[in-house]
Amino acid sequence: MTDSPETRFAKLGLSLPPAPKPLGVYKPFLIVGNYVYVSGHGTVKDDGTLIIGKVGVDMDKDGAKAAAQQVGLAILATLKKNLGSLDKIKRVIKVLGW
Repeated sequence: MTDSPETRFAKLGLSLPPAPKPLGVYKPFLIVGNYVYVSGHGTVKDDGTLIIGKVGVDMDKDGAKAAAQQVGLAILATLKKNLGSLDKIKRVIKVLGW
C-alpha cells in the first residue's frame, strides 16, 4: 500500500498552507466533467502570509525555489479543500507557474 499524500508531505517535512481565498472576483477551483481547473495561486505560507520579492534583488535562487514550492503547496491546499482528499487526484495534465 502506498502512503497518502499527507504522509508523504510529513516525511518530506512539508505541510499544506491554508487554502488561499480569492483576492478578486474569480473561482479558484472549477470542475468540468472529470477535470479540475485551478486558478493561479501565490506564495502562501503556513501562517497565511505571502512570500514577496524579486529573485536576485530580494531573494536568492534557494529562496525562489522555496517560493515556487509554496505555490505548489497552495495549489494542493485548494485541491484538498475542494475535493476533500488529495487521494481523488489520479493524474496531473498540466502545471503552469510564473
